[in-house]
Amino acid sequence: MIFSRSVKRRRMKDLKLKIMKKTINMNKSLVVLFSMLVLGACQDVLDEVPSDKLSIDRLLNKNTIVNFRSNSYGDLNNSFNGNSAGQLLEAYTDDAFRAGATATLDWHGGFLTPENNIFASSIWSNNWAGIRKTNLALLYLPQSKVSKVLISDAEIARWMDEVKVLRAWYHFELMRNFGPVPFVDEVYGPDFTGWNDLTRPTYEEISSILVDELDDVITANRLPLRYTAASEFDKINMALAHALKSRILLYNASALNNTSDDQSKWQRAADATQAAITAISSEYSLVDLSDYADLFNEDNLTLNSEIIFRSPSNGTGTLNNQNGVDLSSLGSATQSDNAGAVPTQELVDSFELTDGTLPVSGYANANHTSATLNAGYSENEGDDPYAGRDARFYHAIVYNGANYGRVKGSNSDIFVHTYEGKPGTGFNNNPTSQENADRRRSTTGYYTRKFRSAGYWGSSAGGTNSYKIHFRLAELYLNLAEAQAQLGNISAAISALDVVRERAGQPAISDVPGFQSNQQFLLSRIRNERRVELCFEGHRFYDQRRWDILSETNGVVSGMRITSTGGDAGPFTYIRTHVDVARNATSDKYLVLPIPTEEARRLTGLGQPAAWQ
Repeated sequence: MIFSRSVKRRRMKDLKLKIMKKTINMNKSLVVLFSMLVLGACQDVLDEVPSDKLSIDRLLNKNTIVNFRSNSYGDLNNSFNGNSAGQLLEAYTDDAFRAGATATLDWHGGFLTPENNIFASSIWSNNWAGIRKTNLALLYLPQSKVSKVLISDAEIARWMDEVKVLRAWYHFELMRNFGPVPFVDEVYGPDFTGWNDLTRPTYEEISSILVDELDDVITANRLPLRYTAASEFDKINMALAHALKSRILLYNASALNNTSDDQSKWQRAADATQAAITAISSEYSLVDLSDYADLFNEDNLTLNSEIIFRSPSNGTGTLNNQNGVDLSSLGSATQSDNAGAVPTQELVDSFELTDGTLPVSGYANANHTSATLNAGYSENEGDDPYAGRDARFYHAIVYNGANYGRVKGSNSDIFVHTYEGKPGTGFNNNPTSQENADRRRSTTGYYTRKFRSAGYWGSSAGGTNSYKIHFRLAELYLNLAEAQAQLGNISAAISALDVVRERAGQPAISDVPGFQSNQQFLLSRIRNERRVELCFEGHRFYDQRRWDILSETNGVVSGMRITSTGGDAGPFTYIRTHVDVARNATSDKYLVLPIPTEEARRLTGLGQPAAWQ
């Protein structure tokens, strides 16, 4: 049966009310938090005159209206760090390892608990705060008489659409970390008494509500595909509404949240993603490979054709100071404090050779110290395992012998060597050491290049750009490829996948050695493509979980211990080495995060995710 949109909307509204009656239970601590946020968000304007002496339209002056819009953005995670402990998200995956860091060692050691919630507490509170602020904005933005004179009704309506997208985004961040949460679209005060009735909706229910919210914005068509004014570059656009819808539906269809492999969920994801690509095609396209590096190191005011939305804050200090290459022995007067999250051999093995061959076809032992090498790839003494690789490898990884560019004030290129014994940048075989000298050297034989630049260093530090990317067009093509492959639409999946591959200079997937025109082969290569294209952009942590492959992928990581008999000139020997630290964060408990203990005690109806109970 086909329903009209009005009937569909009415049904969704009924579903919202059903879930709200059943599931609206933020705890009293959140009520207090939210009340404080209300006062904090508006105190400069609202606290000047007793509120009981003024009508609402006088309280809502122009500055207040603008601030409601601006404050709605304040709780987005624009930092490269994945948690309050200050570690990059990749350090919790099999793509990177961070030496000497208590937070990540505790995580991988299996010491995360609701009480020792080093990762989850900030995510939980920040996103609920964001929901509170967006609900306040949606309540008060349309109520000011002043706004009708100083700010047009059309502008207010556009701002409200931005805020609705933000509210959906905050809900989604909670969902993909803690599992399904209730949809909250009202401002609840301290006198609200319904908190004890909260229970969890299903992932499908909350996803459908969020998608319905985004559809309202998309149908209204008030947002531009992109903002072009410098003052608006960091504001929600229509392309983001489409991209967020695609991501929500992709997660909803994935194995973790779709245990019955309901194909209709994959169809919805495919349809939404194709619609998104079509809708934004007039403004967005993949950049040429020659401009690929600019995606990660340009000023955020640059209207890049591929980036849909990125953070307004420059994270170059965090990345280079705490996750960079120590160049003090190579001509820089300054140095990184920590090598930080360094790439693993498993990530390096994901980058193809230029003919599309993967370097290895599998690991021959449990510690990954032995691998089955494919034709065309060699780790023999005197050979170069880093030559002839996918061009993205050179943009993402600093490897032994890599040209890292120039530090400020220098006319000479910096070549980084990571062999054992090399001063400054050589191999560190003490992954748990807290010594500064150890932590400045890589434990895997690699450093991360993406979002980083030698130009940050020199006579002084700074002056380069690293802005976190939230959404870009390449992700949409990979979303589409995955959804179509899951539906068994092999040719459609190949077409979407090849758009990303061919931009990178890699052959069409059907031309790679060993190609098989079946779902299993294609899905494995789509997942690998996603790992390569989106590395160090915060996706792998969630992809491992939504695919339910955490136990298969996160238990072991390795590196490459390189030795040389002739210094920088070689020849080099290559020995795969196990990063010998505990990695026990692989059980089903780690597929979702626990709610902070005090919150779970107060939100008795919501409780912990099932695996943490």
